[in-house]
Amino acid sequence: MSDEAKKFLYIQTTGVEAPERSASPFFLATTAALMDHESTMVFTITATSLLKKGAADNLHIKSTGESQNLRFFIDQARDAGVRFFVCAPSLDLNDCTVDDLIEIDGVVGGTALNEMAAEADVVITF
Repeated sequence: MSDEAKKFLYIQTTGVEAPERSASPFFLATTAALMDHESTMVFTITATSLLKKGAADNLHIKSTGESQNLRFFIDQARDAGVRFFVCAPSLDLNDCTVDDLIEIDGVVGGTALNEMAAEADVVITF
């Protein structure tokens, strides 16, 4: 990380129920990573549903006409080095376990999420 690199934290709160809100956080996190910033995404509330195996393959950003599916944006983010964390209580809320999700970097609780936010230079929520 260069001297000018910053820590970006993206907190995603909406999931498969709002596909139009799903791509932008991945896109911005990818952009930050490609700019040599540390880029982390935390999925909480219903956003964890975006990471369920198979969900991103069937979730299109735009409901009419042609559009990329969410898997495209997830793959870009992972290739750029964006880290994915899931908020522990959201697993139960979304009726899933870590085994039901695509590869993530970890599960965090309230304390860890607050520490991540306190250490970040930029926090953006969706």
